[in-house]
Amino acid sequence: MRKKDSAPGPAAVCAAVLLLLSLLFACSRLKYDITPDSNALYSSVTIKVNLKINDPDTGTKKRQNFKILLKFDDNRDKMLFLSPLNQVYGLLFIENERVLLVNTKRKQYWKGRFNTLIDEIWALDFTYSEFKKLILTGTIPQKKTGERGMKISIERDNETQKPERIDIGYNNVTLKLRISNRRTGKGLVDFSPRLKNMKAASIEEALED
Repeated sequence: MRKKDSAPGPAAVCAAVLLLLSLLFACSRLKYDITPDSNALYSSVTIKVNLKINDPDTGTKKRQNFKILLKFDDNRDKMLFLSPLNQVYGLLFIENERVLLVNTKRKQYWKGRFNTLIDEIWALDFTYSEFKKLILTGTIPQKKTGERGMKISIERDNETQKPERIDIGYNNVTLKLRISNRRTGKGLVDFSPRLKNMKAASIEEALED
């Protein structure tokens, strides 16, 4: 007679349930920021970030790897900083170069300008308009790159000619951006920051963790 397959043990069942719950939670966190509107369209793009910094004084190397989900419609732009399980640990609301950075883990927020933020995290002198054009169309801010000796190389999709990979090199920093999952959908990006029980903080504090 054929031997019956043994049933999974309690540990395996528990692990499967936890994995399912984490995936459902991640998906819900990514969808909550779209307000249904059949007459409006929003776009989204995933940016995988790989940052490497070489310190010539100490000979050490620092690396950062994370993902950004950029969502935008005709009036709103928003970045979601994602963990490996696609859980949102940070939000960035952008409006006319003004930004609101929300650290959902530390319950802190910071308000300022985009060029101040990107200078703090990547030592780049970009406005948000310049950064968005670079990501979406591959438009390089020639004047700034020429003045600072920055090198930018772009790999494009053969059909659409939109950027798939952007490598930026300057000083001792190498920044690699991989762009994928370009999508459009019906609705508006939710631009209502939830700051209840959160505290204003410095840019350094808001960027921790």
